Amino acid sequence: MAINKNSNVYIITYTVVMVVIVGALLATLATWLKPKQDANVLNEQKVSIMKAFGEADASFDEVVTMGRIVEGEFVEVDKSDAAAVQGVFDLLGNRKALGEATDNLPIFKFEKDGVEKYVLPLVGKGLWGDIWGYVSLYVADAKLTISGIVMDHAGETPGLGAEIATPHVQGAFAGKVLFNEAGEFAVRMQKGGAQNEHQVDAITGGTKTCDGVNAMLESSIGKYESFLNTLTEAVAEATTAVEQPVEENNNVEPENKEE
Repeated sequence: MAINKNSNVYIITYTVVMVVIVGALLATLATWLKPKQDANVLNEQKVSIMKAFGEADASFDEVVTMGRIVEGEFVEVDKSDAAAVQGVFDLLGNRKALGEATDNLPIFKFEKDGVEKYVLPLVGKGLWGDIWGYVSLYVADAKLTISGIVMDHAGETPGLGAEIATPHVQGAFAGKVLFNEAGEFAVRMQKGGAQNEHQVDAITGGTKTCDGVNAMLESSIGKYESFLNTLTEAVAEATTAVEQPVEENNNVEPENKEE
């Protein structure tokens, strides 16, 4: 008996079979590619962190100390503990969870030429969607200072808000001081142009994205403030100890003279 390929039964059966076959193939392919995709995501995270440090050519695994900020203190993550390491990067990849986290926060440390730098993750909202990145901080002249920043976005306007992902905009943040003399967070993209050591020129036509960057910086870095304060306090104490004058000992008995 010949099959009527024009019948509804044949068309429906053929469609269902093809959907099942294609679905099975896609599921198999996705399962096969997932380890490679995860490895690519992990590598991208490490590269971005090293760019924020300003050490794009260095190996993350060789020079970076991973940690978590727990109740304001740096707790090192053992790199031999695969589950702990994966937990840090899983949190970095989950921007919603990272944005909501208030403790046990991921942080990365790198030391070169006696200077310690720390990279913190950033998450926020731009005009059209998520914005995120990493910022590197260190203490210079007893002030918390930005050494580098890397930012990206999900869908900001090309030529306008999307410029936050360019080296030109990101490079302008280097050397900016986080807090003003009143102790207030002061780093921001300033409409009309930077006017002091805290500000960066805003992007013309990208006001809403710049506002999102400002909010992202303040909220993300603010979570680490208690830990960051310990860095400046340590530098201040060390500086005071060095500058403390040595008291003369007036109680030294004179040398015995011959009679």
